[in-house]
Amino acid sequence: MPRSSSPLPPREDAANLTKVLEKNKQVAETIQEAAEDLSVVHAVLDSEVPKETLHPDVGQAIEQTDQLKDKLKAAEEKLKTVNETLEQQVASKGP
Repeated sequence: MPRSSSPLPPREDAANLTKVLEKNKQVAETIQEAAEDLSVVHAVLDSEVPKETLHPDVGQAIEQTDQLKDKLKAAEEKLKTVNETLEQQVASKGP
């Protein structure tokens, strides 16, 4: 069913944007926490496990944790940019 194309009143529009912004901030925080946790896991595996005793699959998994951490950090940065834009939109809609 097609959505109505009539715009929301500014106050309702701002309230909706505020809800979206809050959800995005929660997601950004979760991503940041996951990246930090993954960084700790990577550091422990990379420094505590002797390289000569590693099965090749474990070595590859350690490398992948570092790559995943970088992807999470990049996603976090993108969300921060989106959130800044949403904050500007909310501010422009008024109280």
